[in-house]
Amino acid sequence: MYFRTEGVILKRRNFAEADRILSIYTRDFGKLTVLAKGVRRPKSKKAGHVELGSWCKVFLARGKNLDILTEVEVKKAFGIADFSPTKTNKIYHLLELIELLTEPHQKNRQVFILLIQFLKKLTEDVDFNLLLSVFKVKLLSLLGFFSAKSMKDSKTEAFFRILEDEDFEKIQQKIKLKGRDYLKLLSFLDSMIEEIAEKKLSTSRFVYGQD
Repeated sequence: MYFRTEGVILKRRNFAEADRILSIYTRDFGKLTVLAKGVRRPKSKKAGHVELGSWCKVFLARGKNLDILTEVEVKKAFGIADFSPTKTNKIYHLLELIELLTEPHQKNRQVFILLIQFLKKLTEDVDFNLLLSVFKVKLLSLLGFFSAKSMKDSKTEAFFRILEDEDFEKIQQKIKLKGRDYLKLLSFLDSMIEEIAEKKLSTSRFVYGQD
């Protein structure tokens, strides 16, 4: 059985002599783990299409243990376009959050849309600390791990409601924090994420304080 969808490459690891196992967050099926056969061979046509952070159209075949990547076409190579170490670290952080917090085969199109929207925003001149704070709150909310209503203090609830419910453009107009305040906010969110995932975030140290 063959099927198609689109998704973002979250994670990859080498397998056998020339293959890779990819984690892809897809629009239609949630997070999938797939086998990309021969992709590490120098002449592989798929090699440049399965970089971390790439938004791709993928064609898959159902496999016994893993689905098989048969064809791939890049829509946007977020991790390669206008490459810089700083930008790449930011992208990898968003990918790690999706990888840690989502379960395989649990479709959530809003999570897919959120990831694409915020990967696109990384190409814009926006405050990354604000972008990251909003992304984490919205992601936790979409996955059912967080609600501003759970905050006991009314001012705190009102603050998180803005992050949870408003469009990013409106949030930019309403929320103005200093660097230390962002670090406190992000530390709080990361503690929540690490408790849910039961695993430490490995990319946080590379991105905090960047704008």
